[in-house]
Amino acid sequence: MKVYTTRFGEIEIADETIIAFPNGILGFPEQTNYALINTDDNSPLKWLQSLDDPALAFVVTNPNLFKPDYMIDAYRKDLADINVQNEEDALVLVIVTVPKDPAKMTANLKGPILINTKNRLAKQLVIDNNDYSIKYRLLDEEEAMVAMG
Repeated sequence: MKVYTTRFGEIEIADETIIAFPNGILGFPEQTNYALINTDDNSPLKWLQSLDDPALAFVVTNPNLFKPDYMIDAYRKDLADINVQNEEDALVLVIVTVPKDPAKMTANLKGPILINTKNRLAKQLVIDNNDYSIKYRLLDEEEAMVAMG
């Protein structure tokens, strides 16, 4: 399917990349259809592009790449809401904020996105864990210095 986006222009979206959020994403309840776009195979970052609003796109990543001990406790209702039958069918992503200085990127570990990879239904969770931050720095100071050259 061809879609127009503000960020990427007109692009071809494969059906297997389309994800439905029956309840939307926090703050965007009306936008329920998204595509997961990988613009660089070497990057851990992907785009979650709204198919309902061409201007709406989120940068997302696998939180375990930056915080290997990251785990969520999804409630049975959360799993049932998107029909997750097996843990292997669940993909967890977090939304990344990329400021003007990319070395200061942060991830929202309190609001992970849970995707059922079998039926492509998704839900954003709210995690009540004080060990997780909504602004978790993805790069420590040393990594940021290396990234900036």
